[in-house]
Amino acid sequence: MGRMKIKKKDVVEPFRETLAYRMMLLTGWILVFIFATYQFITAVRAGSTIGLIIAGALSAGAIFGVIYNAGRLKSAKIPPRTAKRLHRR
Repeated sequence: MGRMKIKKKDVVEPFRETLAYRMMLLTGWILVFIFATYQFITAVRAGSTIGLIIAGALSAGAIFGVIYNAGRLKSAKIPPRTAKRLHRR
């Protein structure tokens, strides 16, 4: 059968520093913004002041989350193996 070769392992990067993690956060914040906007419109139609304030604050927080994570997405690390697969075409 022969001897088994030991493959060199790539350096494992923490998941929080990867592109996939940043994309998941960005998608989550976009969904929160859509939900907050819907609640804002519903509060306007119902004439609810408290609902308007809560939905407005949530919407503002979601926009901050989207902008922050979009900025951090630029510096997200792509593993060398994945980068090599992307440039094969």
